[in-house]
Formats: sequence, C-alpha cells, structure tokens
Amino acid sequence: MIAAYALQPADTATSLRGDVVTDGPFIDSKEVIAGVCIIEAPDLDAALDLARRNPAVQWGRGGVEVRPVAGGIAPIAR
Repeated sequence: MIAAYALQPADTATSLRGDVVTDGPFIDSKEVIAGVCIIEAPDLDAALDLARRNPAVQWGRGGVEVRPVAGGIAPIAR
C-alpha cells in the first residue's frame, strides 16, 4: 500500500459534470468509486480547476467528485 486516507463525508463533496459545479456528492447511491486520485491544492477552486482536466469531464462521459481528505497515513520514505 502506498497511502491510506479517509474522505470527509459525502455532504462535504463538490461535484463537477461538464461545466456544471454543484455542492454535494456526484451520485446518491452505494456504487463503487471508479478510482481515487489524491492531489494537493491550496483551495477548492484550484482543486476544481484540476478536476476539469479529467477526461471523464472533458469528454462528457461522467463526472468528478472533489472531497477533502479527513486524514490518513502518508507514504513512508525508503
């Protein structure tokens, strides 16, 4: 394992689908997350700018949910 992190609750999420930004989770279901990408950004606006570059958003085939990290274990330097 490289890193393990807990996410803040779904109600802290900001979702991006195409050019539309909304508060709250991308979907309201128990579906599995397709993938997780952890980035470092100074604020939500910067994180959303990076999220807009995701192919799922650019190609209109899905969306991205941006959530703060609650805490975790950082990678150990070897």
